[in-house]
Amino acid sequence: MKKLFSIFAVIISCFLVMFTIVVNNTSFADTTKAYYTIYKDKTQKEVLFLRGDGVSVGDKYLSKDNKLYEIVSVNDKDKTAYVKFLKDEELPKVNVSKNASVSSSKTAKADTAKKVGIYHTHNDESYFTPDGVDSIYGKGGIHDVGLALSKNFNKLGVETIYREDLHLPHNSGAYTRSQVTANALLNSGVDAIFDIHRDSTKRSEYLTKVDGKEMSHIRMVVGASSANYEENKNFAYTIKAYADEVYPGLVKDIYIGKGNYNQQLTPRAMLFEMGCENIEKDYVIKSTDYLAKVLTGVLYGNENKTSPIANETTQIVDRGNTDQNASLVSDSSAVNSNTTLYVTLGIIGAVVGIFAIVMLVSKKARYKVGRFFSELFAGLFGKKKAHR
Repeated sequence: MKKLFSIFAVIISCFLVMFTIVVNNTSFADTTKAYYTIYKDKTQKEVLFLRGDGVSVGDKYLSKDNKLYEIVSVNDKDKTAYVKFLKDEELPKVNVSKNASVSSSKTAKADTAKKVGIYHTHNDESYFTPDGVDSIYGKGGIHDVGLALSKNFNKLGVETIYREDLHLPHNSGAYTRSQVTANALLNSGVDAIFDIHRDSTKRSEYLTKVDGKEMSHIRMVVGASSANYEENKNFAYTIKAYADEVYPGLVKDIYIGKGNYNQQLTPRAMLFEMGCENIEKDYVIKSTDYLAKVLTGVLYGNENKTSPIANETTQIVDRGNTDQNASLVSDSSAVNSNTTLYVTLGIIGAVVGIFAIVMLVSKKARYKVGRFFSELFAGLFGKKKAHR
C-alpha cells in the first residue's frame, strides 16, 4: 500500500510540474506582462507607449501628436525602455474633406485598375474575444481581419488580392517565408501590399473612438533597414496625415524599427498592427472600414483631388529570401505564437515522465514492458524468446 501511495504521489507531482511549465509558457489575457513599456525618461513617471515585440536602441517612434522620439536605453529583463525627444515632425499636407467620397470615379487613377494586396506574415495571431486564445497554429483570428479589410476595399471599387498563405511557425524566419507571398502579390500587378498583424499589449492601449464609435486603434510599422526606407516612411506619414484629417483617432502612431518587414520590395508596402490580443476582434473589424477608405484616398485620390502620392512610381525590387528581419520577433512573441506547441510538448513530457517513474519504482512493470518488447522484436526476426 505504501508503495502504491508513493507511486501515486510521484505521478501527481509530475503532473503539477508539467502543468506549471506549460502555464509559464502560455499567454493569458492581461495576466502576464508580455509587452514592453516605453517611458519618456528614467523616472518612469510617464509612459509613452506599449509594444508587444522587442524594441532596440535607435528605434524611432512617432506619437499620435506627431512628436518624434528615439529609444536610447532598453532593459530586456524587465521589458522597459526610455526615449529622448527629437523634434515635432511635420507630416505631408493633404487636401481632403471628411465628407468627400473615396469611391467616386473621379480619382487620380480612374482610367486604370485599382488593385492592392493583403497578406499575413504571422498567421497565428488571434484575439481572446472571441477566439478564446491569442494564438492558433494555422489561420488565427487575424485572418478574419484581413478578410474584412479586403471586403471593404472591394466596396470602394478597389480590387483586392487577399493571400492567406501560411508562414508558420511564428519565429524569426516568418518574414523570409512571407517574402515569397509578398513578391507574388507584387508580380500580380498590385499598387501596394499590406501585411496585417496584431500587437500584444493591454486593451486600453488600442481602444479608441472614431465618429463616436468604439473601435480599435491602428499602428503602422516601418522598417528602418529597408532600401526604400524614406519612401516607406513617407507613405506611412501620408497615411497618418490623411487619417488624422478625415478620421482622427484611427491611426494611433508609427513605430520605426530595425529590419525590413518586406518593405525593401516596394515603396508602397506597409505593416499594420490591428489592435491587440486583449481587444475585441469586432472592434478591430470595425476599424477596417475606415482604414480601407483612408488607403483608397491616399493611393487613388478623393473625388476631384489627386492622390497625395499620385506622382510617385511603384518600384518592385526582388531581393531574394535573405532574412534581414531575424531580430524583429521578440522572445515573448515567439512564445505566444507557439501556445499549442507548448501544450502538446507538456502533455508528451508528462506521459514520458510518468512512464519513466513507473518503470523505476515497479519491478512488475519493468518485467511486463521487457516481455512485450522481447516478444515484439523476436516476432519480427522470426524467433520468440521463452519467458519463465
